[in-house]
Amino acid sequence: MISSEGTVAAGEPRFHRLYAWFDPESAAVVTILLGLFQVLLSVPLAYADQTLPKLFILPLVLGILIVAAGSFTIANERNSSRLLLCGCACSNVVGLLGALLAFCIYCYSLSSAHSREPCFPAAGHEYRHIGSYYGCPGELLMAYCWSMTVLLLLYNTAAALLHGLLSMNAYRALKRD
Repeated sequence: MISSEGTVAAGEPRFHRLYAWFDPESAAVVTILLGLFQVLLSVPLAYADQTLPKLFILPLVLGILIVAAGSFTIANERNSSRLLLCGCACSNVVGLLGALLAFCIYCYSLSSAHSREPCFPAAGHEYRHIGSYYGCPGELLMAYCWSMTVLLLLYNTAAALLHGLLSMNAYRALKRD
């Protein structure tokens, strides 16, 4: 198979693949989607979280970092250069550290979410709706925040795993160049 200098033919393996089954471009697309999900979930969390009132800033900033790291990875896969490779490696490491920090904060938020006192209805008011498991709106809001935090924790865990693989891939490629 004849290929011109600097390009990779379709049948040839790429030079800096971590494993044969690992496609960095697909992992970068999934990483960008996970970052966008975190940015989108930060909006309702800004209005709903009672445990840590400023928690919505974390998925917003982390989502932007994750999207930037995925974008660097895609740019490096399309037009590889040493400068893009360094940017890819650094942004994935920063995203990994941010994801690990967020993992700890989300776990703390989940563990302290149920330590609050449940609300009791005022005299003469009954909050129980037909078919509702929760006794008052405060309990419903706490359950809503808890489920959103669990979702963020799951997205964050997947992003940390992908950032780990992408940063190992980028550092391995930097060593070879």
